[in-house]
Amino acid sequence: MKTTALVAATCATFLFLAGCSSDSSDAASGENADTCAAFATSHNNFVATVKAVPTDQAGVDKWTADKAASLSEFTNQSEQATGDVKNSLTTLVSDLPADSLALSEPDSESGQKFVDNSKAVASACEADGTAISLDEFPLLKF
Repeated sequence: MKTTALVAATCATFLFLAGCSSDSSDAASGENADTCAAFATSHNNFVATVKAVPTDQAGVDKWTADKAASLSEFTNQSEQATGDVKNSLTTLVSDLPADSLALSEPDSESGQKFVDNSKAVASACEADGTAISLDEFPLLKF
């Protein structure tokens, strides 16, 4: 009986210690929390800017400059991120077109990549421990 109790206690101790080990590959680190929050803000500001289509040439010039400034924030964030968040942001940045207007063209491949890559960043952020909410990018379809 004592042997059975000793074996049970040993097994329980082993299981307890195994459960207490820190395997960082399975746990969310949260080290990208600030970058993920900044990305969500930048993304949502960019979406709002894209949706605010101007009606005159002066407005178009400012609109274009505002979109370019918003997109440059993604580059800064990719440089600050680590791990999968960095990889996702780097992919998003590398797939951005030179002209932001291309993102909003009907049936835009770059617009769809932007949406898909943004979702990948959000997924990487969630896996890292920070859930973010992204506004829907206006994709035009024929």
